[in-house]
Amino acid sequence: MQVDLSHIPDPEVLRAANISPDTLLATDFLNHYNEVAMLMDFLGDDEEIDDEILAWKPEGYVDHFAHSGFRDKELAIEAYSYADPQLIARFSQACRTLDEKILEIQSDIKAQQIDSARTAGKTLFDDIAVLNGLIVGSKSESLEDQPCDAGISQSDIDNLFG
Repeated sequence: MQVDLSHIPDPEVLRAANISPDTLLATDFLNHYNEVAMLMDFLGDDEEIDDEILAWKPEGYVDHFAHSGFRDKELAIEAYSYADPQLIARFSQACRTLDEKILEIQSDIKAQQIDSARTAGKTLFDDIAVLNGLIVGSKSESLEDQPCDAGISQSDIDNLFG
């Protein structure tokens, strides 16, 4: 489906805001998941970390930006409204899958099943990589179809939090 780009800013303006001109999605959304995924390394070692993981709540794309301090949040929300509906459907499903996984991890933590939560937590970055592929315009949202080195690099993560 061809997306009407006549109402959105120049592709260079989008790129400067870390919004893909191809998908009209912003990589800043990944912060919602990256933060909890990084905390998983410390699960069970510190009660405050466990509490931070338990405090995490699912949040949709538009809500994330509406509540964020992201400099270009209005642009991110506007661009999203013009994104391909088929892409948004795949993206939303991938987000729901990741949300459910994190909610299951939270259930494991509450039930003191820390080993189970840790094991599931180790796979969060794989799911985040799927979202990243959808955001930046990867041809596939399935990791099985991607080269073994596909996903979020350390420099990508550093750029997200830089």
